[in-house]
Amino acid sequence: MAKDNNRYTLTRGEKFLSNLLFGLCRLVAIMPRWVRYYVLEDFIYFILRFVLHYRRDVIMTNLRNAFPERDEEELRSIMHKCYRNLAEQMINTISLAGITPEQLKQRATFPDAKKYIDGCKGDDTILMAGHIGCWEYFMAAGIYNPTHKLVSVFHPLNNNALDDLFRRLRKIPNTEAIPRDESLRYFLKNRGGKGAERFLTMGLIADQNPYRHKDSHWFRFLNQDTIFAEGGEQLALKLHLPVWYIGLKYRRRGEYDIFVELLYDGKEEVAEFEITERYIRVLEREICAAPHLWLWSHRRWKHKKEE
Repeated sequence: MAKDNNRYTLTRGEKFLSNLLFGLCRLVAIMPRWVRYYVLEDFIYFILRFVLHYRRDVIMTNLRNAFPERDEEELRSIMHKCYRNLAEQMINTISLAGITPEQLKQRATFPDAKKYIDGCKGDDTILMAGHIGCWEYFMAAGIYNPTHKLVSVFHPLNNNALDDLFRRLRKIPNTEAIPRDESLRYFLKNRGGKGAERFLTMGLIADQNPYRHKDSHWFRFLNQDTIFAEGGEQLALKLHLPVWYIGLKYRRRGEYDIFVELLYDGKEEVAEFEITERYIRVLEREICAAPHLWLWSHRRWKHKKEE
């Protein structure tokens, strides 16, 4: 797949596979809700939990380290619910195929929309989220706030056909999915609404496992020394941009309520790493309230402080 100014040319085989997968996703997306969430989801859950035992050791290790005060029975219960959450997120993501703005707003309601829109008036902004619930639904922020185009930052996949598939699934009005390595350049080039032009919102899933540098700052997160990507904080301080935490409250299968909390108003004098620290504390609070909704199956703590 050749790359040219963020445009990709797929080989014939890759294009065929991408079209085939998108067609299958679209077939699932148009199925009745009860079929998707009470037949297919239950089937995927059964395979993940009882057949594949998907990353069971990774999940249990992460849970034991994060919650040393909880007994094994409780941790196994959380793990089983994690499999349910993983199955549901697969169905949620597949169901994005051909989704309309109205359908997305039904699946991700936004009671805090007015507070968020009023807080963003007249300036670009940054949204920081975590892998809680269906993080793909955060794209609804671009629909609820039409004055701000959402720049959804993602990590490209190594498989070209799958990468193209996810780009197509993320094609939501007023949202631009931009690869991580190109996101800063895109944001700086297009920021600052003038006249009829819209402002930008940089959307960051900030609980990934970032690159480690010799001067990486360590935070205490879920009882473990952890490094976080600091790009969101650095951009906010350099350009004096407000920073919001955006999260999800589970309502029922496939449906959530979006909420936001202001972390930084773009003007306050803050200490170094304070914005990231505030983000971590809110994220940690949400994880502890509903631990099964976080993505425990990824290897978040690859780096160790003593290395």
